[in-house]
Amino acid sequence: MALTVSPALGIAAAEAGATPAGEGASHIGRAAPLAVWGMLFVRSVLAIGLQILVAAVVWLAGSADPWRASADWWLGWFAIANVATLGLLRWLLHREGRRLRDLYRIKRHDLRADLRWVALALVVAAPIGFLPNLLLGQALWGSAQVGQDLSFRALPLAAAIALLVIFPIVQAAAELPTYFGYVMPRLRARYGWRRGALVVVAATLSTQHIFLPLLVDWRFLVWRGLMFVPFALWVGFVIYRRPTTLPYLAVGHGLLDASLPVMVVLASV
Repeated sequence: MALTVSPALGIAAAEAGATPAGEGASHIGRAAPLAVWGMLFVRSVLAIGLQILVAAVVWLAGSADPWRASADWWLGWFAIANVATLGLLRWLLHREGRRLRDLYRIKRHDLRADLRWVALALVVAAPIGFLPNLLLGQALWGSAQVGQDLSFRALPLAAAIALLVIFPIVQAAAELPTYFGYVMPRLRARYGWRRGALVVVAATLSTQHIFLPLLVDWRFLVWRGLMFVPFALWVGFVIYRRPTTLPYLAVGHGLLDASLPVMVVLASV
């Protein structure tokens, strides 16, 4: 049953079975199950693989704590994971007869309705993206600052500044388009899932943060795994209901994630 919030938002026109911007049902139906499920988990696999690789390199360089040192560089190696994800996404879409840029194409025929949805998405996303971080940190450690200090540590200043430019761009291009632009509609089309596709994809997006970076500390694992659950469900719901908002929300997500390398820069100076 369709959910009605307000006629002004044009929700009735955004059918639950709608496909993302630039996508058609025939093209979505061409995706192989291995490709869809693989793209659901590829970022987590790349993250843990690259952290292991970096840990091996710094161990060979004589680091006394290579795993912690590799974790300090997580924005760098996850930027590489994002680039690899985009390469895979481009290849898979090409096999379907599509192009990567189709995921980012803005549909101008109903721009006002899209922008109303985006405004609603951002107004709600701001508190639900921020408050779980604070509440979980307070519950687990008695301070919201502990998780931040474990996540963002000093790097060489030149590297930190480079990440300030590179990371938000590749993160914006890869994360939401992969999960909600590629995987979610294909799970829905192949298995007939509706809200189930949204829940599976949002849960995977949230729990991938356990590997960003992976630290063997149960409090940190719980904090990273749960802090983005409300945000992922909400953003995924908006894209599910209004697929043409994906390009705008990808940009907004990149601007939000620009705060991550800022914290590394501040720690580095």
